[in-house]
Amino acid sequence: MSEAELLEEVDKERGFLPARNPLTEFDTDHHRPAVARYLRHLDQLGTELPDLVESDNVRQPLRSIETPPAGLVSELNDREIHRLCQLSGFFASAYVNHDLPDGQSISTLPAGIAVPLYETSMEIGRQPILSYDLLCLHNFQLKDPDGEITLDNLDVVQRFTHYDDERWFVIVHVAIEAAAAPAISACPVAQQAIRDDDPQQLQDALETIAESLSEQTKIMQRMTEGNDTEVFANEFRPYYDGFDDIVYEGVDELEGQPQSFRGGSGAQSSLLPSLDATLGVEHEATEMTEKLGDMRSYMPPLHRTTIEQLDNGPSISEYVTEQGSDSLRSTYNNCIAELEQFRRTHFKQVIQYIREVTGETEGTGGTNYMPYLRKLEQETKLSHVGEKS
Repeated sequence: MSEAELLEEVDKERGFLPARNPLTEFDTDHHRPAVARYLRHLDQLGTELPDLVESDNVRQPLRSIETPPAGLVSELNDREIHRLCQLSGFFASAYVNHDLPDGQSISTLPAGIAVPLYETSMEIGRQPILSYDLLCLHNFQLKDPDGEITLDNLDVVQRFTHYDDERWFVIVHVAIEAAAAPAISACPVAQQAIRDDDPQQLQDALETIAESLSEQTKIMQRMTEGNDTEVFANEFRPYYDGFDDIVYEGVDELEGQPQSFRGGSGAQSSLLPSLDATLGVEHEATEMTEKLGDMRSYMPPLHRTTIEQLDNGPSISEYVTEQGSDSLRSTYNNCIAELEQFRRTHFKQVIQYIREVTGETEGTGGTNYMPYLRKLEQETKLSHVGEKS
């Protein structure tokens, strides 16, 4: 993907959020009767899911879902495929991760859930489990369709529980992604400025990145306004867990072999990897960074390509050092400081919402987050550029 193509693909106002709002229900009028009935049933189950979870009777209705009509995915447009994938992902996580009596476990995912989840995931190019893209990026609707993507104007499409804390948790992430759009759009501009040897264009792009990061941190700091730590840790976070040795029934391609996948995690967002790649923030190769690299396989293909493109771009820190400009160096270092502050705020919230409530140090993505997040913050701080010697 060229620089120009990257600029066209990443939405300047939405960043990694979809350019068109996600569907809140299927438009069944243009589908054949069998498909329309099937999709309407899934819409209904999606609406009922919080009630089913609350009543402790979630598995029986989900087991009754029929396998999709033959050739269904090929009949759906992109937004419909994402909705089917999202609903299937929520159903799968509810089925596998809902509480069970001690000593019992789930080892299979019924075909009525497994088949559409697998087929839509393969069509999109993602792992067949509920990941960050379906939990957050494609899980919003606007109260005012003509309004902006802000906390006051956001609601979710799908949820596990009736707790408003779950809605707040999701829309805070959506608002952060929207606030990141100027920064993500400025990343290829900054690297192109180096190719063009244009320090002023680079400074302008870096100022945009810093301002965007500051806004993202402000939004993150509002998490505590509407998301209680106990509710988060005990009521809906468990549904974000991954799968260990689950057989996807009816999926011939998997040949009945148990599958394990990481759960939904902010580490599957392309936001920070893109900024690290652009700003030249390097992270020492460890077992944790290998797991972080694995998280990229849970990102949408375009997002992975964006990170790779930025990874292969010219070094901004080296250019800033060679220029010897106090103004440019200060602007670059301000970006690093804002990125460090974002990571520090996130780290504090992870401790507040998980470790202090549950004592756990493993995230839903399957990583020990304590040393990992601390190290990321420290390595970001080390990326400041000093005066040219």
